[in-house]
Amino acid sequence: MTIAGQEVCVASLADRLAETLRHRGYSTRRAARAVTDAGVQTTHVYIHQLSKGQRTNPTLEQLTALAVLLRVPVGWLVGDDIPSPFSSGDGATVLPDTEESPPRLAGKLDAGQRVVLGGRLRLLREARGLSPAQAGDMVDVDERVVTSVENGAVETETPLDDVEALLTLYGVTARFQREAVLSIASGEREPGWWDTPAIPLWVSATFGLEQRAELVRTYQLQFVPPLLQTAEYAAAAVRVSQNPPPSPELVEGAVETTMRRQDALAAPDGPTLWAVVDEAALMRCIAGARAQADQLSHLIDMSKQPHVTLQVTRLTSSYLPRSAPFTMFRFPDGDPVVSVHQFDNDFVLDGTDADGYHEAFARLTVAACRPDETVDVLTEVRDGLRRPR
Repeated sequence: MTIAGQEVCVASLADRLAETLRHRGYSTRRAARAVTDAGVQTTHVYIHQLSKGQRTNPTLEQLTALAVLLRVPVGWLVGDDIPSPFSSGDGATVLPDTEESPPRLAGKLDAGQRVVLGGRLRLLREARGLSPAQAGDMVDVDERVVTSVENGAVETETPLDDVEALLTLYGVTARFQREAVLSIASGEREPGWWDTPAIPLWVSATFGLEQRAELVRTYQLQFVPPLLQTAEYAAAAVRVSQNPPPSPELVEGAVETTMRRQDALAAPDGPTLWAVVDEAALMRCIAGARAQADQLSHLIDMSKQPHVTLQVTRLTSSYLPRSAPFTMFRFPDGDPVVSVHQFDNDFVLDGTDADGYHEAFARLTVAACRPDETVDVLTEVRDGLRRPR
């Protein structure tokens, strides 16, 4: 490893950093907090892994910040053959500039919160192929903390710093996915049906946004929007979109989830839905002509509901965005966000990152058939499916 032209011995760096932290009386949490306060971004997980030789890519800025904080020459820290700064008798010195902050605890969670949080963290850890001991070692927490949270131990107060560190270790870095877990770990909310660990976290996070939105706007290319699907069509959509083919149990579970999502739309205080669907999706008979015709009849009925606006982009449309399907959510108490539906993830964007999708949806609504033409368009496509061939 080379830092700014200087060769760095990874083993020496790990040993010397661990020795220095011990001599100076710094935990990795305290060191990370001090380095970050000095304007250099890092995390206690990163410093811990660096001191264990599990990370090999520090920047010169990070190494310099650590050396200044711990009062050692940066050259010695990275392996230079110079006298140890602890040979002169200052090895017991502890820097007094910052105090250890107590761990952030959310208090006792109820049974539902503990079960959902523990199940989610266990599945994330197992997906990474780590044992509780390995996970604990890699984020500098006791193995018992990992297992007690996963097991939903009643007597355990949730250490939020540790949950955040575990999420980072497990690769959960997207903001809205982290918030979906941390809002439960902090006791801010009760879990919803979408929080069950059986639903992948990236899907669960999007469902959570959908459930609290006041306005849902969606553009769909391949399929009818899930909030408007019949059960038979929903089952076919699962079967044709997965490889290898899903088991009957998985299909049944997915259909049940789709129907539960629609409960919010049917509720008196449910969201307003504005959907733009490509005509090709309406013509594609993924479940056979009869089931497709039934789906179109359902769309005709739903398009007449006062809280549903449905438009169709015809095959001759003057505008088609260069985009995957996407859904936009607007909330009573927060900024709007956009969920872009990719093959194996939903990328949730907000702020200026979402501006292009707002503009694309506006153009789609102009290029698509007018809402008052929707019933005629749907009837035309349905009658074409029923016509003898």
